[in-house]
Amino acid sequence: MRKTKLKSSLSMMIAVPMLVLTVTACSGGNGESKSSSTPSGSAEQTGSEAPKAVTLTYLSAWNGGGGAFPQDQENNLVARQVREKTGVTLKLESITTSEVEKLNTIFASDTVPDIVNAPFWSTTGGEGQVIKKAAMEGQLLDLTPYLDKYPNVKRLLTTGVSKDFYEFEMNSPEFEGKQYFIPVETPDGTLESIHNWNYGLYARGDILKALNVKAEDIDTQDKLYDLLTQIKNGNFKDIGGKSVIPAGTMHNGWDYGRYLMGWSDYNISDFRQEGGKVTHWTLGEDQEPRLLFMRKLIANGLFDPEAFSNTDTTANEKLATGKMAVYGAQPMMDQLSKTLYKTNPEMQYELLGPMKNKNGEIATQVATPGRGGFPVVFLSAKIKDPEAALRYLDYVNSEEGRLLAYWGVEGQTYTLDNGQPRWLPEVKQKYDNNPDEKRDEGLNFLPGRFIGAFSSDVTWPQPEDQKTEWRKLEESFWKKMPIKVIDKISANYVAREWPQYNKYRDATNSLNFDTEFRKALFAKSDEEALKMLRDIQDKFRAAGAQEMADFVAEKAAARDDIGF
Repeated sequence: MRKTKLKSSLSMMIAVPMLVLTVTACSGGNGESKSSSTPSGSAEQTGSEAPKAVTLTYLSAWNGGGGAFPQDQENNLVARQVREKTGVTLKLESITTSEVEKLNTIFASDTVPDIVNAPFWSTTGGEGQVIKKAAMEGQLLDLTPYLDKYPNVKRLLTTGVSKDFYEFEMNSPEFEGKQYFIPVETPDGTLESIHNWNYGLYARGDILKALNVKAEDIDTQDKLYDLLTQIKNGNFKDIGGKSVIPAGTMHNGWDYGRYLMGWSDYNISDFRQEGGKVTHWTLGEDQEPRLLFMRKLIANGLFDPEAFSNTDTTANEKLATGKMAVYGAQPMMDQLSKTLYKTNPEMQYELLGPMKNKNGEIATQVATPGRGGFPVVFLSAKIKDPEAALRYLDYVNSEEGRLLAYWGVEGQTYTLDNGQPRWLPEVKQKYDNNPDEKRDEGLNFLPGRFIGAFSSDVTWPQPEDQKTEWRKLEESFWKKMPIKVIDKISANYVAREWPQYNKYRDATNSLNFDTEFRKALFAKSDEEALKMLRDIQDKFRAAGAQEMADFVAEKAAARDDIGF
């Protein structure tokens, strides 16, 4: 680890309310390099009549990621325009299974699609570890020789990316200076552009009304438990007349952690400060009460026992029918606005609390000034035409390409008002009435799959009369849960200086704390559950988790720029 870069970081903690109404800056105004308005390799720049026609395969390695795919993948409005500019047609593939499982499959079978978008939270575990291994084994294309030719792609590698993540994850010494990953869904480099995902607990409004409960009053674990008990005893029904599930989640238990926020803190690392001591999160003092609380919810019929096996399809069906009285995740506005909120608007979900963390503060999203961990795009080492893929990415990240991706075609779907795009009235009405029409024009696809270092909210702030009621609802959640920004270096990177770090990493690669925690939720007794928890903790402890935490504590004590 190069300490000089770490020591140069500021030590600052600030809360940033994500209020779109107050954001008026344009992207690029903070000194960041702006995107090129004319992408490299386009017909306009090269002087050629038309770019070479190429068909590329594309995988969205996100469970349920195909929900944003247009019905006509090749000939929707946006796809036609992109093909005209770049010559590229994409053959789209998505998954409804585990991301790690799918990545392992394509790498093991050596059937990596030309372009892949996948989670990349860290190279020490999960999807990121799988992707890093594939890069080291030569299955991913080294992008370094191409970057200078495609400035809009090159810009994505640094803008809106946290400095420590860029240095230690994307540019691990093991890569020997090669670049394999293109970050997307990253901010434009300004604090205002950090996206607030509005994670929380959401309860059906009609049920709260029937119980005479105010959503904002439910902000602790005890109050949450009492509410779920009232719901269970209240004989409430879904839209089909069947009994509701008091509490649930989306696919694969995402995000059951929302029910446990009373034991959370503002953390940016795997280490916790408890009782004057630093410890690894797996050994934290809160793990036992977290386990016992979830077990109590399940044992008393308050939490969906199928939550951890829900497929994306099953979870969306439960959501669309109001089956879950309370769910933990994001607001899920795209799904709900065209299903439950249309058929049964009285069931509109309300944000509980916000819930309070262990210190009595709002449990909210924690971020660093640049995003650390994000979706990435990578290319197969076997791709026959890498220039085509990079031409595509470079174009959609140009000023022209982003306008197309978000707004469509000027004069056909939008007009410019003092440089700001505005929907044509009839188009806005059409999209507001049926969001699927917007999706099927290709307008929901590119922003969430290929575009980074950008914020549409900062670049194109929307006047109130242009916002949908769902957008206004999202913004109301932002105001209640402002992002906590911590401008420090994650203690995770200090841990990598520990002499035994590689040995610890190898010893814990096959351990999965969350899997064992979930198993313990369904143990026959609390005693058995606690034994299962302690057994997995002992394995992390034997691997050196506490010794590593002690090392981190010693190093951090000599500095003021390390965040836990």
